[in-house]
Amino acid sequence: MGDMSGGHSDDVTPQPADEESQVDEAFALYLKACDSGELSSREDFLKQFPSLSGQLRELMDAADLIGQYTHTGNPLESSPAKQSSTDPENDVADEEAINDGDETASSFLDFASIDDVPPIQANWFPEVNISKGNIDGETVGMDELGPDETTGDFSGLDPHATLPVANRPRGQDGPSLPFEMEDYTLLKVLGVGGMGVVYLAKQRDLDRLVAVKMIRSGMLAGKDEVRRFYTEAKAAARLRHPNIVAVHQFGRRAGHHFFSMQYIEGKDLQRVLKKGPLPPRRAAEIVRDVARAIEHAHSRGVLHRDLKPGNVMIDQNGQIHVTDFGLAKHVDADSSLTGTGEAVGTPHYMAPEQAVGNSDGATHQSDIYSLGGILFAAVAGRPPLVGDTVMQTLMRVAHHPAPALRSVCPHVDADLEAIVEKCLEKQPQLRYASAGKLADDLDCYLTGDSIAARSKGRVGKLIQWIHQVPVVAALTGRPSTDAPLGQRRLQSSLVVMMFVLPLLFLLGNWWHQHRIAAMPQQVRLAGGLVGGLYTVASQHLADAIGSGTGSVCEVIPTSGTMDNRSRLLSGEVQLAPMQASAIGGSQLAVVAPLFYEAVHVLVRRDGPIRSIVDLAGHSIAVGPDGSGSRRAAELILDSLQLDEAACPRVVIEWPELNDVSSPPDNEHELPSVAIICIGPGSELVRSLLKGGNWDLLPVTGSVSIALQHPTLRPMALKRSEYPTPQLPNAETAQDASMIETLGTTAFLVCRRDASDALVRATLEALYREPTLVGLIPAGRAAEWQGLAFHQAAREYFNSLEP
Repeated sequence: MGDMSGGHSDDVTPQPADEESQVDEAFALYLKACDSGELSSREDFLKQFPSLSGQLRELMDAADLIGQYTHTGNPLESSPAKQSSTDPENDVADEEAINDGDETASSFLDFASIDDVPPIQANWFPEVNISKGNIDGETVGMDELGPDETTGDFSGLDPHATLPVANRPRGQDGPSLPFEMEDYTLLKVLGVGGMGVVYLAKQRDLDRLVAVKMIRSGMLAGKDEVRRFYTEAKAAARLRHPNIVAVHQFGRRAGHHFFSMQYIEGKDLQRVLKKGPLPPRRAAEIVRDVARAIEHAHSRGVLHRDLKPGNVMIDQNGQIHVTDFGLAKHVDADSSLTGTGEAVGTPHYMAPEQAVGNSDGATHQSDIYSLGGILFAAVAGRPPLVGDTVMQTLMRVAHHPAPALRSVCPHVDADLEAIVEKCLEKQPQLRYASAGKLADDLDCYLTGDSIAARSKGRVGKLIQWIHQVPVVAALTGRPSTDAPLGQRRLQSSLVVMMFVLPLLFLLGNWWHQHRIAAMPQQVRLAGGLVGGLYTVASQHLADAIGSGTGSVCEVIPTSGTMDNRSRLLSGEVQLAPMQASAIGGSQLAVVAPLFYEAVHVLVRRDGPIRSIVDLAGHSIAVGPDGSGSRRAAELILDSLQLDEAACPRVVIEWPELNDVSSPPDNEHELPSVAIICIGPGSELVRSLLKGGNWDLLPVTGSVSIALQHPTLRPMALKRSEYPTPQLPNAETAQDASMIETLGTTAFLVCRRDASDALVRATLEALYREPTLVGLIPAGRAAEWQGLAFHQAAREYFNSLEP
């Protein structure tokens, strides 16, 4: 960028143009040839600049891309309809407003020392600040230009001879610097852009230094170039703000279109950032002032559309001046695609909607995005999104989310990161509603007050990340042609999964069918308490399965029903006996009903208890936690409303109940009641009764209890199966041969995904002679239709029905 600090020297000879300036100049000639329709072949044009062909081709491709997005055919070809839509009366009105002494506002103009042109960017020249001045009688407005003058029909002249050039070689025709242009003396070149040249000039009648901008093609300028040139001047003339450049005059001098501006001694922000990033607070102050200026422009209906660090001047007093309204657009005016040509080479600060070529769709929020990009660059020292080429940068701006500011600068406050994040939203409606709102938030940040912007948070960022996946972007109406690598990898994985998952499903289904059809080589069965009925039944079944299939069978001792359930669910065993109350859930299935278990309530013969209603206040011996006996006892006591406070539970080995000859200090610890759930006629119960210390107590009200707990069922025990005497059965005294009680059913259970072969082999072994003592016959299995039988078991029992 041109350094405007310090005064002007007597030596007004410009530096030789470097490669970037040559690219700018060549691309400007290409734009002009496209505008005039004189471009015969792109390849022929590139042959004129063999050393610059690569960079020129890249800029041309970017221009073509914009043309494709806006469906305008040749991206550099103006629309006749749009050209003809310009109303000369509006130009006359504007000119009259200025000539009548209306206060003109500020304008923007690129300027730079010719050897300070930044790389790659074809239009990186900051505007020179200018102040208000009256238009003299010699200044010509656009409405006063004749048709021949505006078309620039000077095809016979050398383009380089139409503007004054420093140190023109001897013998070559054309003007050189210093150059007298009526009341202006052009002293030296301050900057060269794609479409314009800026000179430091002296306005002799007012004896002041000014900056003068002229069309780069000079007298060869076509109508479109002249229109764009005066659009810039008129855009600046609409504005008056301390942070915006003001136009002195515009018109024509010595055949050249020009406008003059105040000369500012200072540096543009781009040159400042070359020395390193700024402190966050200073960066916030600069962008706040720029935002105030842009808010003023927006309030006058003017959009800048090319905000970047190079267009932000900082004078010697530190004041900010926004420059270069070369791409400005009035919100009510029409514009053609050619008006965006100058921005093709500087995409880093473009809003996404501009990067895809929709420059006519730019809004106030487009400038706000650019302000966010400037703030990011001022703090981080680089633009938010950078590509290796112009095309890649355009695609990243259009489709990639901007990185979080603190991912680049961890020391930055979260509030400043939130402000930048809101500015750089891809969707315009999610950005600040106005530049003034942005300036207010930056003021709050600087004063330590609460800001309005809020960071998305992890969930919001995740949603934004997912929206960048190409297929998701397409489904949501935002197709992406250059998604980030992570999102493209995710989409590739999804595509692979679409093909792999069906194959995995088919393979898994085949494996499942194979597994359930195969008989396991090893079978593990859960038992119960040592010597208990569950252990006896499991061992009998293990022997029968082993002899019938050859599989190795093992019985694992457990503490009873609930322990068996846990081991079955964990996969430790494949078959387990348990009470009906423990069967539940979607993972278990019934193989077969095994036998009935009866509740035996024993009371001390020498004790006071003679009825089931006398249990309150006495300790009760029960089975261990997890056992079926304990579970049945708790259901009965619950129905009798006897909790542990009313009847303390005592876990004791059943054989110890016969030890009533203990010393008196231990005798009182022996429970007065024992509740044992075991098969009818159990040898354990018989041995306790034979000892003469216990009596068998009828469970009166069994029907009522069974209604409360459906897994229990009323049941009667045969007195003949137990030693005498037993206590009388009050409710069934008419049938002295039976003892009223409750019972439950024990089932053989497996996992629902158990092998069909295992279930079939188990059922065949279970009902093979000699059968288990007390086994419920296979023909009665239909009585438990409400239980979830294994499919193979259901098929087995259905095959037995006549």
